[in-house]
Amino acid sequence: MAWVRPEKFTEEYDSGTLDRLEVERDTYRGRWHASRLKVEELERELQQLQQARSVGGESKWTPRTAQVVRHNPGGVGGVLSLNIGSRHGVSGGTVAVVDGDRLVGRVADDPAVLTSLLIPLGSAGDMASEDLHARILPSDDESLSPERQGIGEPIRLQSISGSNDFEGLVERRVAVAVGDPVRLGMDQAWHQTAWGMLIGTVSRIEMVPSQPLRKRIVVRRAAVPQRLAAVTLKIEGASGDTRAWVSDPEDGP
Repeated sequence: MAWVRPEKFTEEYDSGTLDRLEVERDTYRGRWHASRLKVEELERELQQLQQARSVGGESKWTPRTAQVVRHNPGGVGGVLSLNIGSRHGVSGGTVAVVDGDRLVGRVADDPAVLTSLLIPLGSAGDMASEDLHARILPSDDESLSPERQGIGEPIRLQSISGSNDFEGLVERRVAVAVGDPVRLGMDQAWHQTAWGMLIGTVSRIEMVPSQPLRKRIVVRRAAVPQRLAAVTLKIEGASGDTRAWVSDPEDGP
């Protein structure tokens, strides 16, 4: 029995056809990688929203993801432009966080319909950040259940110009260690959705020669706004559609 070999495919493509096929191949390959990145982005946003919801606090609010569409090139303290506005429930003072409880800042007054400006925590000239009412907690307090956590030691923080740090004074008797978390207290300059959110951690402890009964505490900010691509906004009093706003480059606002 003889096997019949199939006729060899000998059709040849001209260079123009080959170039077109290569372009199509590269186009679909690029779309595939872009789709993978989009899935990863959505997974990160979902994780951010779940983390934010898990530390919701007492006030009623809805998490919404906002993309940072522009960073102020001026450096530390520069405002950020977000891609959502009053149409999506954003109002002046709306609190922004990342990783569930890391306080980023608050939305400036009178947001536009489709966009808004985010004032980072510690921005120069921001009255809400000029004198933060905060609490220092022991580092092991973070691992305790909420009902066993203490309220911490009070401290008033001021931002250090040109850096991502804050500073404040406490009595020398107060037990503080490097690495202790510092959270916003019941500061009336901030919406209640910001109370209890993480400002940063203690990075340095220094004696104050001119005030021997006190020591200087330096706090390193937990979130660096200049490096953020997205934030979670805590929309107060939102009703109806509670889904996060997820931008799509192929869709309009």
